[in-house]
Amino acid sequence: MQTTFAPKDKVGRRFALLEAATSVFAERGFEAATTREIAERAGCAEGLIHRYFAGKRGLFLAILEHKGQHAAETYLENVPEKDTVREEIEAILLFELDSKWEKRDFMRISVAEASIDPAVGAAVRDGIQARQVEFIASRLRRHQHGGRIRPDVDVVSIAYAINGLGFSVGFMNRVAFARSRAETEKIIHQAAAALARGISTEEARR
Repeated sequence: MQTTFAPKDKVGRRFALLEAATSVFAERGFEAATTREIAERAGCAEGLIHRYFAGKRGLFLAILEHKGQHAAETYLENVPEKDTVREEIEAILLFELDSKWEKRDFMRISVAEASIDPAVGAAVRDGIQARQVEFIASRLRRHQHGGRIRPDVDVVSIAYAINGLGFSVGFMNRVAFARSRAETEKIIHQAAAALARGISTEEARR
């Protein structure tokens, strides 16, 4: 059933195109996906894709921008604060494990396109990754202010490391390498423990 839009509902049409394109790209891949199919699924005129996004590539970049705008919000909704550094890192990585698996089809396309298109790579880096790192750093900073992480630790650098590990365990291990969830969870628990030991104060290690 197609969505019915008000005559001047640009926001609604734009969002419908983003949602439809996310699904079509995930199902078909970027090259095989057509603007006609995306428009039909969104219940919009195909010409709106060119008007709003300047074509299929612009639509794909807009999806990444949209996901980046909601990255911190998604973390906040799904990763509650923890009492220890180890539990905090584990919670973030376990969320990445589930999130990357859930979005695996679209992520395959994103990773492939980012590797060949600098504009896509920049959109992922500056939109999605930057906001994820900012969220992780804020969680680590809370522990640092609470005396559980050493004051000399650069929490932003550690946040980048955790973010990279999240991609590794969530996408590479589960999706690309087809490792089992149980095996991947074991890696997460051991990695979180090692990272926490390396950055925690003496009191927090006890």
